[in-house]
Amino acid sequence: MRLNNRILSWCLQFSLFIGFYLISYKLKRIDTIPLLFTFSSLFFLLWFWIRNFSNLTSVFFIGIFCRLLFWNHIPELSQDFYRFIWDGNIQLLGINPYRYTPISLVDLIEFPNSQLLYEKMGSLSNHNYSNYPPFSQYIFQVMAYFNKGNILHPLFVLRLIYLIGELVLFFGAKILLEKLKLPSINIAWYFLNPLVIVEGFGNLHSESLMITFSILSLLYCLKIKPILGGFFMTLAVGTKLLPLLLVPLFLKYLGFQRFLLFSISLVVFSGILWIPFLNEEMIKNYIQTIQLWFTTFEFNGSIYNIVRAVGYEVKGYNIIRQLGEITPYITIILVFVFSLFNSNRNHNRLFKSMLLLLSFYFFIATTVHPWYIINLILLGILTGYLFPILWSMTVFWSYSAYKFNIVEESIGYQLIAYILVYGCLAFEIIKGRLGNHLHKPNFFGT
Repeated sequence: MRLNNRILSWCLQFSLFIGFYLISYKLKRIDTIPLLFTFSSLFFLLWFWIRNFSNLTSVFFIGIFCRLLFWNHIPELSQDFYRFIWDGNIQLLGINPYRYTPISLVDLIEFPNSQLLYEKMGSLSNHNYSNYPPFSQYIFQVMAYFNKGNILHPLFVLRLIYLIGELVLFFGAKILLEKLKLPSINIAWYFLNPLVIVEGFGNLHSESLMITFSILSLLYCLKIKPILGGFFMTLAVGTKLLPLLLVPLFLKYLGFQRFLLFSISLVVFSGILWIPFLNEEMIKNYIQTIQLWFTTFEFNGSIYNIVRAVGYEVKGYNIIRQLGEITPYITIILVFVFSLFNSNRNHNRLFKSMLLLLSFYFFIATTVHPWYIINLILLGILTGYLFPILWSMTVFWSYSAYKFNIVEESIGYQLIAYILVYGCLAFEIIKGRLGNHLHKPNFFGT
């Protein structure tokens, strides 16, 4: 029996490797059915393997191996990395990436792969100013030093940085789970999560690195060391802006005096990161770029899509611009409510507030790309909610929108995906959290 179990475990692991290999080297973005089937199947393979055969050591080494399958991978599902290299290279030329759009520079400058990067990043990127915060820009500079002609070389550098971040994340999350008296094996649902591996390490989105810094910030806040907590929160915000929404939630947890130290630390270290880029024109361009996410871009929204459909019926046109003007205020109200009206005095309530705040933010967002949901997975593990893990599977179905030379969202895939997510969330709010049942043999019987 023990031998049979070992063979079954090996077969499941081998199937995982095959699935990740197919996504990294064989399947294209337009291969909708094979791509979505392979990705979704990885979740069911993982569920069975984690539930029956996993241990922390095997989770660690399998997670590293699955990431290394993408080492030579040039992302097919996302083109953002072309902009990363572009931003890094123009910085090496002494150009502020927040002051000039690629289309305004392409005929004036030249560096290795400049024309390729410009064409491949797409019109949406090359017509707009950079939106990546300063710590990400410093990383792009490091990448650019290795852009000598072979497009893979800067990708190797970024993946090495991400891999180091993933190692810190694994052990940091393990310490965090142990401090919270939660099973450390739960980290498997983050470290082996197909969305984290494909979108984070494969497609080179920086959410995982941001979460690494966020975990370190949380650990120091749990130790009541607000200055170090603020420092690592600065690095998280300097990688992606999203953690800024979470900062006010620490007020009740830390208490006023410690929160003040936390905030001062965040402001001082953020100033150090931003100063090399700051000027009046840069600030204006950056605010304009952020506004685009609320008033212009739209992809895979949920509540927004319903409101947009109503708008078409009532107004006869797309109301994204009008809706985008009020969405920031709704977000501010959500932050205010979760910060002042929720009791965030212990870590359980703090993490729950973080999860629900970010979830509602994505529920009302006009744009929800798959990698955005990486932000929710670890919070789901810390709070015992299943819906973030379910969402990390169904959000990938939004790739059904990519056809040959066109992007057209598939209402069927979207509808099923959001029914599952909202249904799971409603069940967990009414009946109780399901996250811990993922590890139980009788999940469907509970």
